[in-house]
Amino acid sequence: MDAATAMSTYNLDTAQYGAIATWVGGWLGSQTALPLVLLGGSGTVTAEEFVNITLGGEDPINGGYLTYSLNMGGAWGVLGASAGAPPVSVAPEVAGNLLYGPLGITTRTGSGLFLYGELFGQTPPIDLATMQPGAPMPWDEAAIGAIYGIDANAAAALRSLLRDAIYDDFVPDFLLGLGSDGPYKTQTVNEWLFGWRDPVSAFVAGDITDPTLGWTKLETNQTYYGSGGVSTGPATTYTICTGHNSDCDKGETLLEDGSNELPWHNTEMMMATFGLIGVETLDETTGGFLTGDGDKVDAGGYAITDVVCSGTSKVKNIPVDDCTASVDPTTRPITAKLIKSFSLVDAMTPALPVYFGTEINMQAEQLSGLIIAGDSTSTFYLDMRGPYDRATAPTMDDLQPVFQIVQSSEIEGDDAEAMESSIVTNQNGLTYWTNFDVPTDYIALLLLLGTVSCLILGVIALGNDEE
Repeated sequence: MDAATAMSTYNLDTAQYGAIATWVGGWLGSQTALPLVLLGGSGTVTAEEFVNITLGGEDPINGGYLTYSLNMGGAWGVLGASAGAPPVSVAPEVAGNLLYGPLGITTRTGSGLFLYGELFGQTPPIDLATMQPGAPMPWDEAAIGAIYGIDANAAAALRSLLRDAIYDDFVPDFLLGLGSDGPYKTQTVNEWLFGWRDPVSAFVAGDITDPTLGWTKLETNQTYYGSGGVSTGPATTYTICTGHNSDCDKGETLLEDGSNELPWHNTEMMMATFGLIGVETLDETTGGFLTGDGDKVDAGGYAITDVVCSGTSKVKNIPVDDCTASVDPTTRPITAKLIKSFSLVDAMTPALPVYFGTEINMQAEQLSGLIIAGDSTSTFYLDMRGPYDRATAPTMDDLQPVFQIVQSSEIEGDDAEAMESSIVTNQNGLTYWTNFDVPTDYIALLLLLGTVSCLILGVIALGNDEE
């Protein structure tokens, strides 16, 4: 309600409205208190006290229970599985800790902990007293009661409030109100690959009205598609081994932006998720060459996987080793890459159940190890199970393909001819010189001509001797 509407509705002049607005602002900040005698009661109540009281008790101003409280507007104990349960009663100071304490449900840590517990049925692998690594515990009313100092009835109500009323009902409608398309989104291939703006992401980033926030992409480009020139940020810098250092293999990727760790599977992510997301390094990943020993491939930043070589063939008359690499989508959730908040939320795959799989074929020239041909099919999947059934790894029957990227590349004809001449022909002990790619090939020709001449002269001389 804006100022004009408020003054018209309550017949206020500017001075009266200003005085009331100032008082309300002070009350909302708990700087002033409401005298309950004005409402037929006694004592006073600040906004902070009001919140703490109403979470686990009756509204001291209007009576009854608030909708988003442990008694859920009076529904607790009446509807659903709670039928027959007594009303929830939680002391204001306990409610304050439940809301704003170290593990309070309004804090980033506490809300993440609670959602993780509901989705996985256990606590993260941490000691909740010290917030250091520890064994996970079952997530139930007993555990919740111990964490927040509430009884089993209040713990059950808290689970129902956060999971059913807020996470399942309120949040989806709230996101739609921000401009979200809902659970599924349809757009062009260019948008999927090179850029689309999500208003919810912009809201999380700080300002839903800022046109530079909320952009996402799958492939590499300088600006987001359709953004009017919004930069995707600094280009990624890769450090590749040239082969002149004995500590690395030729063509091996050593660093990405100065680190040898996958950006969303790095030490920072491991610490933020209490080890749920481990560290993966770029060590031995190919930058264009294969050694045949311990090679790995970075699948577009989504996974690092082993390269297996078995068999040989030819590509445009060039002998090659045939190699493959694959990623099993049932083992590769990419939730952390998509969210990348460096918090426990990144490990909550059931909340954003996107998986990645790929099949890669490579042909590497046998002597140099240079990859001269290859193809890949990368597929993104959604886990179609219910949100509270995704605590375990999915099967392929659970996964629905939603997007696929197919790529292929092969050495050009002119380059293939040059390589065949430089490598294949030069390996032939008798005809290596026939491509005349170095000066010594002409010496070989002269030697051959000389040899042939000598043979001819020898035959002639032999004939003359016989005469």
